[in-house]
Amino acid sequence: MSARYFLRMGSDDLDQARRYRTRADAVAAYGYAARELAQYGQDLDASVHLAPSRAELVEYPDLVLSLGPRGGVRVERA
Repeated sequence: MSARYFLRMGSDDLDQARRYRTRADAVAAYGYAARELAQYGQDLDASVHLAPSRAELVEYPDLVLSLGPRGGVRVERA
């Protein structure tokens, strides 16, 4: 089974991370939520964890997501 992308936003617990098939889907979901909150002056941090299943998730993220100054999503390897 190939790795899945689990998106963890804000103060969510690891077991609350949402599963996505592709990295682009996870980044797009974060971008939508982060831009909505940015309209009200709120920041949203997020991380992406790669794992074959939810049972194999680890606390340390593979990618860290943030909203850039012009509204784009910045993706950094952790």
